[in-house]
Amino acid sequence: MEALIVFLLCLLLVIVLGIPIGFGIGLTAVAVMHTLGMTNFRIISRRLISGIDIYTLLAIPFFMLAGEIMNQSGIVKDLLKFSRAIVGKFTGGLAHVNILVSMLFAGLSGSSVADTSAIGSILIPMMDEEGYDTPFSTAITCSSALIGVIIPPSIPMIIIGGIAQISIIRLFLGGAIPGIIVGLALMLMAYIIARKRGYPVGSGVSFREFIEVFKKTFWALLLPLIILGGILSGIFTATEAGAVAAVYALLISYFLYGMKWNKYPEILSNAAVNTGIVMLVCGTAMALTWYLATAQVPQYLTHFITEFTESPIVFLLLLNLMLFIVGTVIDLTPALFLLVPILLPVSNQFGIDPVHFGVIMVANLSVGLITPPVGTVLYVGTSIGDISLERLVKALIPMYIIVFAVVLLITYVTPAVMWLPSILS
Repeated sequence: MEALIVFLLCLLLVIVLGIPIGFGIGLTAVAVMHTLGMTNFRIISRRLISGIDIYTLLAIPFFMLAGEIMNQSGIVKDLLKFSRAIVGKFTGGLAHVNILVSMLFAGLSGSSVADTSAIGSILIPMMDEEGYDTPFSTAITCSSALIGVIIPPSIPMIIIGGIAQISIIRLFLGGAIPGIIVGLALMLMAYIIARKRGYPVGSGVSFREFIEVFKKTFWALLLPLIILGGILSGIFTATEAGAVAAVYALLISYFLYGMKWNKYPEILSNAAVNTGIVMLVCGTAMALTWYLATAQVPQYLTHFITEFTESPIVFLLLLNLMLFIVGTVIDLTPALFLLVPILLPVSNQFGIDPVHFGVIMVANLSVGLITPPVGTVLYVGTSIGDISLERLVKALIPMYIIVFAVVLLITYVTPAVMWLPSILS
């Protein structure tokens, strides 16, 4: 109990002081270590190393590299043309294009921040020129970017699979339908708002123009199919799929998009920095969770919740409330490293499938990316849209309602998550 109190107080102090989360978690681990009287620093050193010595986590730098290459190569512009050819002719056409591009780019990058940066820098100015309100343009960009961490290949799903030993391909499949539901729900909302505010009807393209656009985007759209198809057929593992994605992205960026060699050092540098941040969080968080496990915090939490309720329905409601609160103050990646080892045993006690649990975790915590005070996507959006945080949050209110509704849907309508993974098994 004492270790849990120290953990919560130290974590709160880290957030208030604004200490970088990787270092903050490490300091919290040291504080918990001293509380338990385990002052041997060799133990924490070993835990830091073993925390990142997980084979499945090798996929993260490869997928980050693939996403960075795709982002720099100009693929987003072609995805934009392809999306405009499909949904651009409807009322509020560019809003629908924005959402569809996010869904397509999600299958290439696996990152919401990358989606917001790549898509927003192109589409927000375009939407402004066609008469859309800047807060709405930015809000639809930020909210649709959440699909990037739900639809496969998803870096957070890889993280959960690695630290909890859950099948990554089943997690990928579990996130596919929820990601599509989020996209379709946002499109419906965008259509209603566009009709109400009189936003323009987009222009369609001829069949010939569509074929020309499709020829260019075909090879990029093929990447998610290669990844999922290769894993399902047993040609390569989920970890090896990251390397395949990186090599494939390198080939099409050079031969199809003519990207110059002098761009690759910057791409490698960006991917290395982002990987380093994730791995630092991974190492410190896994050390902290080992000490919490030693203090039997998961067992204490399980006992406390089962004393409060024995209903899986009530537990899932409590889980979502807790995840939402945590997501507003801790970023998605460190929250996963901290909470999955603690909450998964509790979830198992209530008979929740680990894949269902993992998808709920990612979908719920992803909302934190667009909620203050630490929403990373939120701040990227304010920078690209050049608007205040208050105006953007106000414009996001309808999107919050949509995403929360989808989270509740996938929480209580289990087949929305488990149907595709059940086919695999």
